Amino acid sequence: MAVKDWEQRPQDGDYYTSRTAYLRQGDLFANVPLGYPFPPEAIDHEEGKRKFLAGPFESGFGMLLSPTCSFIAQGAKGYAHPVRMVAPVLSVEHLIEAGAVKEASLADLRRYDHLINYFYLPPIEDVGLPESLALLYASVTLHHDYLEENRIAQLSEAAAIHLKYKLAALFSGTRFGHEDFADVAG
Repeated sequence: MAVKDWEQRPQDGDYYTSRTAYLRQGDLFANVPLGYPFPPEAIDHEEGKRKFLAGPFESGFGMLLSPTCSFIAQGAKGYAHPVRMVAPVLSVEHLIEAGAVKEASLADLRRYDHLINYFYLPPIEDVGLPESLALLYASVTLHHDYLEENRIAQLSEAAAIHLKYKLAALFSGTRFGHEDFADVAG
């Protein structure tokens, strides 16, 4: 699929806002444990032309991928369960150095966020988040309490719609339009 066929991502200035006191899909966190069980005899699967980083990763930035409606209590305040799915967030610079992202793709990445396995995140300088990508393919599961006091940002409605667009493309193999998610970004 040609890059020009992807919808443009929101502009940097339209990415982050404060939307709710409760956690929601797309929220960004610092100091998140990003490890997962890794068998001692495990091998890295590195066949093919593309390179993926597989972790386990050090603690760092993470993005909440769990759908808000799956963990918000129905008919009551609070949360229905403590299980959260989080994508590691790594700097674009690190991903280029590791060979997972090509420097030649940066202009298109910044405009379209066209790499299906990643979600582009503009920098948030006051919390030390550099220009980064959330590794949508490498999510980890952890307890809610790891996130509670560590939120650094929430996605704007436009960026939340773009996240749903990217998750649908990754997990279903189908690309919808941003307009298909406008009613569910809430």
